[in-house]
Amino acid sequence: MTAVISKEGTGFFAVEIDGVASTANAGQGSIANPWGHDVFITRAYIITSVISTGSANLGIGITTAAAKGTDILNDLDMNGVTVDFAYNGFAIMPTASTVLVPAVWTSALFLTFTGSATMAGFKGTLYLETLPTTVENT
Repeated sequence: MTAVISKEGTGFFAVEIDGVASTANAGQGSIANPWGHDVFITRAYIITSVISTGSANLGIGITTAAAKGTDILNDLDMNGVTVDFAYNGFAIMPTASTVLVPAVWTSALFLTFTGSATMAGFKGTLYLETLPTTVENT
């Protein structure tokens, strides 16, 4: 066997979030896939620097541009979070072998952010770890 580094990792994809008053599906924002090919989202963390003024639950997921997704973060109370804590978007069990069921961000879908109430004043960063779905996508 021969093992060599084929591509060095670059860390996490970071998204800065500034809350607004919208409660519409994807009303806090949506982002098109920046890679142009499918990727797995294997880990997600949100770190808050300022909590929201409203008691909003934030849903984040991969879906169409104007829909609510929750496959990355399922309605975390953004008024009740602690500043500077990293909230995990996926439950990962530290076992010997676990099959991960990641979110798949295809080139046709969007990363959407939906608040259940006003998120005015909220500031935070979402960090996503991504992997290519195939060798051709690296």
